[in-house]
Amino acid sequence: MSPRTKGPGEQIRKLGKQRYQSGRLSYAFAVVVLVGTIVLFSVFGTSFVGMLLLLGGLVGSFYLFCNGQYLIKRAGDAQRGAIAETEVAKLLRPLEHRRWQIEYNLRIKRWGDADIILYSPQGKWYVVDVKSHNGTKVYESGRLRKRYGRNTFDFNEGDLIAKVKGQAIEVKHLKSARWVTALLCFTKGNVDIPSNQVDGVYVVNATDLVNILSHLDK
Repeated sequence: MSPRTKGPGEQIRKLGKQRYQSGRLSYAFAVVVLVGTIVLFSVFGTSFVGMLLLLGGLVGSFYLFCNGQYLIKRAGDAQRGAIAETEVAKLLRPLEHRRWQIEYNLRIKRWGDADIILYSPQGKWYVVDVKSHNGTKVYESGRLRKRYGRNTFDFNEGDLIAKVKGQAIEVKHLKSARWVTALLCFTKGNVDIPSNQVDGVYVVNATDLVNILSHLDK
Protein backbone atom coordinates (compact mmCIF):
# COMPACT_ATOMS: atom_id res chain seq x y z
CA MET A 1 0.00 0.00 0.00
CA SER A 2 1.33 3.45 -0.87
CA PRO A 3 2.43 5.69 2.03
CA ARG A 4 -0.18 7.97 3.51
CA THR A 5 0.26 11.45 2.07
CA LYS A 6 -2.80 13.18 3.49
CA GLY A 7 -4.12 13.47 7.01
CA PRO A 8 -7.75 12.76 7.99
CA GLY A 9 -10.06 15.55 6.84
CA GLU A 10 -7.24 17.40 5.10
CA GLN A 11 -8.79 17.50 1.64
CA ILE A 12 -12.29 18.44 2.75
CA ARG A 13 -10.90 21.05 5.16
CA LYS A 14 -9.05 22.63 2.23
CA LEU A 15 -12.23 22.53 0.16
CA GLY A 16 -14.13 24.22 3.00
CA LYS A 17 -11.63 27.09 3.08
CA GLN A 18 -11.95 27.54 -0.68
CA ARG A 19 -15.73 27.63 -0.42
CA TYR A 20 -15.60 30.13 2.44
CA GLN A 21 -13.27 32.44 0.52
CA SER A 22 -15.45 32.18 -2.60
CA GLY A 23 -18.53 32.94 -0.51
CA ARG A 24 -16.94 36.05 1.01
CA LEU A 25 -15.91 37.18 -2.48
CA SER A 26 -19.45 36.67 -3.75
CA TYR A 27 -20.79 38.81 -0.88
CA ALA A 28 -18.27 41.53 -1.76
CA PHE A 29 -19.29 41.51 -5.42
CA ALA A 30 -22.95 41.70 -4.36
CA VAL A 31 -22.22 44.91 -2.43
CA VAL A 32 -20.18 46.37 -5.32
CA VAL A 33 -22.96 45.65 -7.82
CA LEU A 34 -25.60 47.10 -5.50
CA VAL A 35 -23.62 50.30 -4.89
CA GLY A 36 -22.85 50.62 -8.61
CA THR A 37 -26.52 50.17 -9.42
CA ILE A 38 -27.54 52.94 -7.01
CA VAL A 39 -24.94 55.29 -8.47
CA LEU A 40 -26.02 54.62 -12.06
CA PHE A 41 -29.68 54.96 -11.16
CA SER A 42 -28.96 58.36 -9.63
CA VAL A 43 -27.45 59.38 -12.98
CA PHE A 44 -30.07 57.97 -15.35
CA GLY A 45 -33.07 58.42 -13.07
CA THR A 46 -36.37 56.84 -13.99
CA SER A 47 -35.63 56.71 -17.69
CA PHE A 48 -35.88 53.42 -19.56
CA VAL A 49 -32.14 52.90 -19.31
CA GLY A 50 -32.17 53.80 -15.63
CA MET A 51 -34.97 51.36 -14.83
CA LEU A 52 -33.26 48.65 -16.88
CA LEU A 53 -29.99 49.18 -15.00
CA LEU A 54 -31.82 49.19 -11.69
CA LEU A 55 -33.60 45.91 -12.43
CA GLY A 56 -30.48 44.19 -13.75
CA GLY A 57 -28.34 45.45 -10.87
CA LEU A 58 -30.79 44.33 -8.20
CA VAL A 59 -31.17 40.91 -9.77
CA GLY A 60 -27.40 40.53 -10.13
CA SER A 61 -26.74 41.66 -6.58
CA PHE A 62 -29.38 39.31 -5.20
CA TYR A 63 -27.96 36.38 -7.17
CA LEU A 64 -24.44 37.07 -5.87
CA PHE A 65 -25.74 37.36 -2.32
CA CYS A 66 -27.60 34.02 -2.57
CA ASN A 67 -24.53 32.38 -4.11
CA GLY A 68 -22.46 33.68 -1.19
CA GLN A 69 -24.94 32.22 1.29
CA TYR A 70 -24.83 28.86 -0.48
CA LEU A 71 -21.02 28.76 -0.52
CA ILE A 72 -20.74 29.72 3.15
CA LYS A 73 -23.21 26.97 4.05
CA ARG A 74 -21.26 24.46 1.98
CA ALA A 75 -18.08 25.62 3.71
CA GLY A 76 -19.72 24.82 7.05
CA ASP A 77 -20.72 21.39 5.74
CA ALA A 78 -17.13 20.74 4.70
CA GLN A 79 -15.83 21.82 8.11
CA ARG A 80 -18.22 19.44 9.86
CA GLY A 81 -17.11 16.68 7.49
CA ALA A 82 -13.46 17.33 8.30
CA ILE A 83 -14.20 17.18 12.03
CA ALA A 84 -16.06 13.89 11.53
CA GLU A 85 -13.14 12.35 9.60
CA THR A 86 -10.71 13.44 12.32
CA GLU A 87 -12.92 11.88 15.01
CA VAL A 88 -13.04 8.58 13.13
CA ALA A 89 -9.27 8.64 12.57
CA LYS A 90 -8.77 8.79 16.35
CA LEU A 91 -11.03 5.78 16.79
CA LEU A 92 -8.98 3.83 14.24
CA ARG A 93 -5.67 4.22 16.08
CA PRO A 94 -5.98 0.82 17.80
CA LEU A 95 -6.05 -0.79 14.35
CA GLU A 96 -2.85 1.02 13.37
CA HIS A 97 -1.22 -0.45 16.46
CA ARG A 98 -2.32 -3.87 15.18
CA ARG A 99 -0.52 -3.29 11.87
CA TRP A 100 -3.48 -2.16 9.81
CA GLN A 101 -2.46 0.27 7.08
CA ILE A 102 -4.68 3.34 6.72
CA GLU A 103 -4.84 5.92 3.96
CA TYR A 104 -6.96 9.09 3.98
CA ASN A 105 -8.59 11.13 1.22
CA LEU A 106 -7.63 8.98 -1.75
CA ARG A 107 -8.56 10.79 -4.95
CA ILE A 108 -10.60 8.65 -7.34
CA LYS A 109 -12.01 9.50 -10.74
CA ARG A 110 -15.78 9.43 -10.47
CA TRP A 111 -16.70 9.60 -6.80
CA GLY A 112 -14.49 12.36 -5.41
CA ASP A 113 -12.30 11.42 -2.47
CA ALA A 114 -12.50 8.09 -0.68
CA ASP A 115 -12.38 9.22 2.96
CA ILE A 116 -10.58 6.22 4.47
CA ILE A 117 -8.91 3.18 2.90
CA LEU A 118 -7.82 0.31 5.14
CA TYR A 119 -5.63 -2.71 4.42
CA SER A 120 -5.69 -5.34 7.13
CA PRO A 121 -2.99 -7.80 8.23
CA GLN A 122 -5.23 -10.51 6.72
CA GLY A 123 -4.82 -8.90 3.29
CA LYS A 124 -8.37 -7.50 3.12
CA TRP A 125 -9.32 -4.05 1.81
CA TYR A 126 -11.99 -1.68 3.13
CA VAL A 127 -13.26 1.74 2.12
CA VAL A 128 -15.08 3.92 4.66
CA ASP A 129 -17.23 6.91 3.73
CA VAL A 130 -17.63 9.16 6.79
CA LYS A 131 -20.82 11.17 7.34
CA SER A 132 -21.96 13.45 10.16
CA HIS A 133 -25.75 13.42 9.68
CA ASN A 134 -28.03 13.40 12.70
CA GLY A 135 -31.12 11.23 12.99
CA THR A 136 -31.59 7.48 13.01
CA LYS A 137 -30.48 5.83 9.77
CA VAL A 138 -33.01 3.37 8.38
CA TYR A 139 -33.50 1.47 5.15
CA GLU A 140 -36.94 2.35 3.83
CA SER A 141 -38.64 2.13 0.43
CA GLY A 142 -35.51 0.74 -1.16
CA ARG A 143 -33.12 3.46 -0.01
CA LEU A 144 -31.17 4.67 2.98
CA ARG A 145 -32.95 7.45 4.85
CA LYS A 146 -32.71 9.35 8.15
CA ARG A 147 -35.51 9.30 10.70
CA TYR A 148 -36.49 12.02 13.13
CA GLY A 149 -39.33 10.88 15.37
CA ARG A 150 -42.06 9.54 13.09
CA ASN A 151 -40.79 11.26 9.95
CA THR A 152 -38.10 10.03 7.57
CA PHE A 153 -36.16 12.06 5.02
CA ASP A 154 -33.87 11.41 2.07
CA PHE A 155 -30.25 12.49 2.13
CA ASN A 156 -29.51 15.64 0.14
CA GLU A 157 -26.39 13.99 -1.34
CA GLY A 158 -28.50 11.36 -3.05
CA ASP A 159 -27.90 7.60 -2.89
CA LEU A 160 -25.13 7.17 -0.31
CA ILE A 161 -25.13 3.40 -0.75
CA ALA A 162 -24.47 3.65 -4.49
CA LYS A 163 -21.75 6.23 -3.89
CA VAL A 164 -19.69 4.15 -1.46
CA LYS A 165 -20.17 1.04 -3.61
CA GLY A 166 -18.78 3.02 -6.52
CA GLN A 167 -15.84 4.07 -4.38
CA ALA A 168 -15.18 0.43 -3.50
CA ILE A 169 -15.07 -0.52 -7.18
CA GLU A 170 -12.64 2.30 -7.95
CA VAL A 171 -10.39 1.40 -5.02
CA LYS A 172 -10.46 -2.25 -6.11
CA HIS A 173 -8.97 -1.28 -9.46
CA LEU A 174 -6.50 1.24 -8.02
CA LYS A 175 -5.14 -1.18 -5.43
CA SER A 176 -5.43 -4.31 -7.61
CA ALA A 177 -7.49 -5.88 -4.82
CA ARG A 178 -9.60 -9.01 -5.13
CA TRP A 179 -12.43 -7.35 -3.18
CA VAL A 180 -13.05 -4.12 -1.26
CA THR A 181 -15.69 -4.04 1.47
CA ALA A 182 -17.64 -0.77 1.65
CA LEU A 183 -18.77 0.87 4.89
CA LEU A 184 -20.81 3.99 5.63
CA CYS A 185 -19.81 5.42 9.01
CA PHE A 186 -21.95 8.01 10.81
CA THR A 187 -20.47 10.05 13.65
CA LYS A 188 -23.89 11.26 14.84
CA GLY A 189 -27.30 9.69 15.42
CA ASN A 190 -28.12 5.99 15.48
CA VAL A 191 -28.38 3.15 12.99
CA ASP A 192 -31.52 0.99 12.95
CA ILE A 193 -30.74 -1.51 10.20
CA PRO A 194 -30.79 -5.32 10.65
CA SER A 195 -27.22 -6.70 10.64
CA ASN A 196 -26.02 -3.17 9.78
CA GLN A 197 -25.99 -4.15 6.13
CA VAL A 198 -27.68 -2.78 3.01
CA ASP A 199 -26.97 -4.28 -0.42
CA GLY A 200 -23.49 -5.38 0.61
CA VAL A 201 -22.63 -2.08 2.34
CA TYR A 202 -22.18 -1.94 6.11
CA VAL A 203 -23.89 1.06 7.74
CA VAL A 204 -22.43 1.70 11.18
CA ASN A 205 -21.99 4.19 14.00
CA ALA A 206 -18.46 5.51 14.47
CA THR A 207 -18.25 3.94 17.92
CA ASP A 208 -18.90 0.50 16.40
CA LEU A 209 -16.54 0.87 13.45
CA VAL A 210 -13.44 -0.76 14.93
CA ASN A 211 -15.38 -3.73 16.30
CA ILE A 212 -17.13 -4.33 12.98
CA LEU A 213 -13.89 -4.05 11.01
CA SER A 214 -12.22 -6.48 13.40
CA HIS A 215 -15.15 -8.90 13.03
CA LEU A 216 -15.11 -8.66 9.23
CA ASP A 217 -11.37 -9.33 9.16
CA LYS A 218 -11.58 -12.68 10.95
